[in-house]
Order: sequence, then C-alpha cells, then structure tokens
Amino acid sequence: MGGVAFLQPETVMPKMVEQLGGRSAIIAIMPVLLPAAFAMAGLFVSPLVERLTHFKPWVMTFGLLQRLPYLITGLLLWLVQDAGPWLLPVVVLTPVISGLIGGVGVVAWMEMVTRMVPERVRAAGWAARYITQACIGMGAGAVIHQTLTHLPGQRGYALLHLIAFGFLFLSWLSQLFMRELPAGHHYHPHTGSYWSYLRSLPGLLMAQPQLIKLIAARFTGMGYLMVVSFLTLHALHSTGRPEADEGHFVSFQNIGTILGSLLAAWLGYHCGGKVLMIISRLVCEVLCIWASLTHSFSGFTAAYFILGFGLFLDRVGDLTLTAELCPPERRSTLQAVLGFCNVWSLLFATSLGGLIYSLSGSFYLVACLAAMLSLVSILILRGIPEPRVQR
Repeated sequence: MGGVAFLQPETVMPKMVEQLGGRSAIIAIMPVLLPAAFAMAGLFVSPLVERLTHFKPWVMTFGLLQRLPYLITGLLLWLVQDAGPWLLPVVVLTPVISGLIGGVGVVAWMEMVTRMVPERVRAAGWAARYITQACIGMGAGAVIHQTLTHLPGQRGYALLHLIAFGFLFLSWLSQLFMRELPAGHHYHPHTGSYWSYLRSLPGLLMAQPQLIKLIAARFTGMGYLMVVSFLTLHALHSTGRPEADEGHFVSFQNIGTILGSLLAAWLGYHCGGKVLMIISRLVCEVLCIWASLTHSFSGFTAAYFILGFGLFLDRVGDLTLTAELCPPERRSTLQAVLGFCNVWSLLFATSLGGLIYSLSGSFYLVACLAAMLSLVSILILRGIPEPRVQR
C-alpha cells in the first residue's frame, strides 16, 4: 500500500489542490477524504458481512474495483491536456470514490485479517505493514521530487496517479496468496429488516462503555490531521522553496513512520494499544510546538519526521485497541459503527482547522487548538482499561 505515498494525502494532495485553485476548506479535508469515505460505507454493508462465513471473495472483488479510480484519473490527466475547470473535481473525487468502494470491502478485510493474526502479535503485524509502506514511501519522495521537477503541473500529477495505481494493483495481487482461516464460531445475525438492524446499533454501542470512551478519544485526538492539512503550505511559504521539495518532506515522514512503527511493534507486543495512543498524542504536542517555532527548511523536514513517527504510533495503537475492545461475535458491526463515528471526527477536525485558517490565515492558531485537543484525548484514554491486562 506504499503506492499511496506517491499521492501522499498529508503532503502532496494539499499542495496539488492549492495549485488547482482549491479553497482552504477543500485543502483542509484532503488528508481525510480517503479514510472518511472508507468508514462511511462500512456501516451499511456490515449486516451482509456478518452473514459471510468466507470473506476473501468479497475482499478481492471490491479491492480491485477500489483501485481503478486512480488508473482512470491518471489516464484522464495524461491524455486530456486542456483540462479546464473539471480537473479539480476529478482530483478531489478520486479518493472519495475509491474510499466508498473500498469501504464496502474493508469490514470484511478487517475481520479476515483479525482472524489470521494472533492477538499478541497484531500490533507487530500492523507495524510490519506500515514499515513496508514507509520503505516504498522513501523511494516515493525522490520520485515525487524528480517528477514535479521535470513534469510540473498536470502531467506530473498524472504520472503520480499511474504509479500509485501500479503499487495498489500489486497490493491486490499480494492478497491472492493469503489463506483465510475458518472462524472458531459464527454469529447468526439478526434476521429482521434492515431498518430494525440499524435501530439496534445505538443500543449495541451503548452496551460497550469503553468503546464510547474510545470514540471520544478519537474525536479529540485529531490534532495531527488539523495541523498536517496546512503544514506543507506553511513550510513552503515560510521557506520559499518550490513545490518539488514536497518529495523531501515525504521521505522524512516515512523515516519517522519506520521508526514509529518499530517502536509500536515492540511496545504493542508487550503492552497493547492504549499506551501507543497516549504516546502518539504526546508526540502531537511536540509537533505542534516544533512546527510553530521553526522557520528553516531543515526544521520543517524534522517536523515531518515527527509527524510520521507519531501518526503511525497512533494508527497501530488504534487498530490494536479497537480489535481487542470489540467482542468477537459482533466485531464486524462494532468496527463499522466505530468507523462511521470516526467519519464525523475526521470531518469536524479538518473543517474546524480549515475554518480557523481561512478566517485568520494563521497556522499557529490551528496548531494551538490541535495541541489542546490532544491533551483532552490523553485524559480520556487514561480512563480506558487495557483489555489485555483485564484478560
């Protein structure tokens, strides 16, 4: 999945949208469009997924469809030179369409992978995935720099879309070799109407108080996404560097991702996911302070290292803690409900950051708010017992 790094949502996409004339509100939501679209669709297909006894055919079908928008957009950008005003909507909608299709398959994918990986090594498994992604992303940084230097503008972004599709297709091929394990027990889902199923979801969630706390911790833990939407613009404007230097930011972010994922693998193996989420929010505090104080290009590359380090501590910790808090018999549905709730967290955080930036033009105010919300998230996480310790 390192192909996503060629269109890094936190680095490349905001600058691409700014160059195409996008407003601050659109720039702000670019880092979250893909995960938000993924999470939106999962809730509505979870009753179908719960009826499945084998997930791989479902995963492979929707996984292929999910990757095609990047191929189509890359070809359109390359072949149609006088793009006109439709170029910006095409670029913005590509991760949305891909995410919505992918969201149909991601609930089944999560359940399939959770079955395949033993509980104690799940954090290490997620970390290994992110480390592989980051290693590819290291090369992506150099490719982005060379591509936008020699093919600036539309053709350069077309090539990046096509390269991203190539890696995404390899990721799909790699899943052909996965061997799905049979379930230890199969939940027999609600047999009533779809509407009665939806009405049962609030009660199902309310019966899991720790998951409600996790939703609150996620809601207030979006500091990274508030800051990162404008970090690239702030860095390039402050230093006067060309857009091709985004590639250096991508490379340093992926170095941080590798080291953060290694720490997450070791710490998650011994302690579980909660401690990873708390540390990630402390790292977010450091990022907000550092990015507000630095004015040099080397300082901003260090900020992207901190971003990669902390962001992937959070992702590994979140995936690990969520899988272990959800009861296995309703895990698919509960993860879909959590994902749906997370959509509003993503959109709220980035919209709030975009509103503050558009009204004030101040990156520093956005960073200050992100730091305060991260502190609140730490306090909420402290109230969630580590499920591995309880067992």
